[in-house]
Amino acid sequence: MHDIEELLDDVYAGRERVSRSEIYRRAVALDLPAEVVTALEALPEGEYAQEEAAEALVQLNGRAILGTGVPAGELPDADLVRELRHLHKTRDDTFHHASAQALVHHDERTAELETEYLRRFPDREVDPRRMRAGARARSNA
Repeated sequence: MHDIEELLDDVYAGRERVSRSEIYRRAVALDLPAEVVTALEALPEGEYAQEEAAEALVQLNGRAILGTGVPAGELPDADLVRELRHLHKTRDDTFHHASAQALVHHDERTAELETEYLRRFPDREVDPRRMRAGARARSNA
């Protein structure tokens, strides 16, 4: 699921300023939760830089929608795996094109989810080819 930070990163890709109505239209098109759409409706009309839009949403009591998501320890296993897959899938784009703030958030959330995954699944399947001996076998072949 897109959250507000992902929405802003997406809307602002390659753009310095975007209108409130453009941000709102994109949120509606992505079928974001009602609290996100409501917070965006409350923004005054005009154009915003990404940081300005994020700050305005915080000032409109939008802290809950700008948060880090459900704590990893509270996610059911399926949701934990889904969120990890999404973060891993979006890593390259975030690294190359997102704001510094979004990259830090991405790093923190990924670390939180990966730590929780390893806590829950300490005996996860490890591909022998990903071990040192497997790497040596590949290089000798």
